[in-house]
Amino acid sequence: MTYDQFCKAIGELHSLKGMAVDESLINYDVLLHVHQCCPDFVELKVSALYVDEEMASVICTSLPQLKKLEIPSSDMPASAIIMFLDCLEELEYLDISGYETSTISSAVLEKASRLKVFLWNSKFELGEFVDCTNCGEHNINPGEPCKCMMEHKVMDWLAGPA
Repeated sequence: MTYDQFCKAIGELHSLKGMAVDESLINYDVLLHVHQCCPDFVELKVSALYVDEEMASVICTSLPQLKKLEIPSSDMPASAIIMFLDCLEELEYLDISGYETSTISSAVLEKASRLKVFLWNSKFELGEFVDCTNCGEHNINPGEPCKCMMEHKVMDWLAGPA
């Protein structure tokens, strides 16, 4: 399906509330067209190997009313995650599960605490990581979870409000 065919089809779907797309359709013009044609659009699932700040910015700028965003199995920097959390004020559900590196920091956890659902399960959080962004590579034992403060932050976040 070409870009023009996709935009024409979206123009006919005024009641569209969500869709799943690959990274080839994540550009400002396409997503803005979705936003303009589909006033109730609130859910997006993206299949991409890597989501950088530029792609995050495109999503945030063109679809500011997203409530549910799923980007599973994508590698992304903490800055992209924080951009989603800062810019998508109506976001309630964020799924970034399945990525390979850890970008979950205390800043990400603090910002994500406002969400109803925040899913992640990188190898770091499962204790199967290669390196820790807090401790560095030299402090890693692949058979055990990290012993740094991050472990406490993750556990506090999982426990929920006191």
